[in-house]
Amino acid sequence: MTAMINTRAWWVYGCALVMASTVLTGCGRVVVGSARLADSAPVPIDELLIEPARFPAQYPAAVLDGTAVYRALNDIDGVAPGSVVTPADCAPPPLASHRSVAAEGIDSATASSLIVAVTRPAPDLRERGEQLRRCASFTTAHQGVTSDVTVTMLPSPPVDADDSFAVDQTVTPQGEGPVRRTLTFTAQIGDTRVSATWLHQGDAQDPDTVSLHTLFNDAVLKVRRSV
Repeated sequence: MTAMINTRAWWVYGCALVMASTVLTGCGRVVVGSARLADSAPVPIDELLIEPARFPAQYPAAVLDGTAVYRALNDIDGVAPGSVVTPADCAPPPLASHRSVAAEGIDSATASSLIVAVTRPAPDLRERGEQLRRCASFTTAHQGVTSDVTVTMLPSPPVDADDSFAVDQTVTPQGEGPVRRTLTFTAQIGDTRVSATWLHQGDAQDPDTVSLHTLFNDAVLKVRRSV
């Protein structure tokens, strides 16, 4: 009788172990197969653009629409759409206005403007910097007007970014016409590019470097905190 009880006890104990093992294994599968938290969605590009209210007071600003963004990016590059550039390898890369947002403020007293642009995704900034260094001067021809473009690379602005450069560019028509000068600071953070440009067309003026530096630093910080 005792042997039968012991045998039955061992059988019950064994079944309990099997059931416990099955339950634990099932729990293990639940843990292993549990869903991971999804990565945060990227911040919309328009939220990376510095607010117009943060432009210097003498440059009342507004966010540009699609057509105006395209025009502003052309102004920054200094080459009108459809221009023939000589040498050809000095032509700026195709514009990505459909992946860009921009805001512009105009100083009515000097007819100068400040433009902030953000592009995402943007190609490696190093390639554009190398092109500008290689093309210290080139010509453009557009609608019968030939212009000389001079490019001066300046020390990179000290900002918290993966890469950056500063470029002073002047576009001078060979015949009659206003001279256009731009001073642009550009930075890259990941796949996002942000630039601030001082632009003036007409009589020679010195760039408003104080306002430009402040605006650029704020624009870069806005992107850095958001991406």
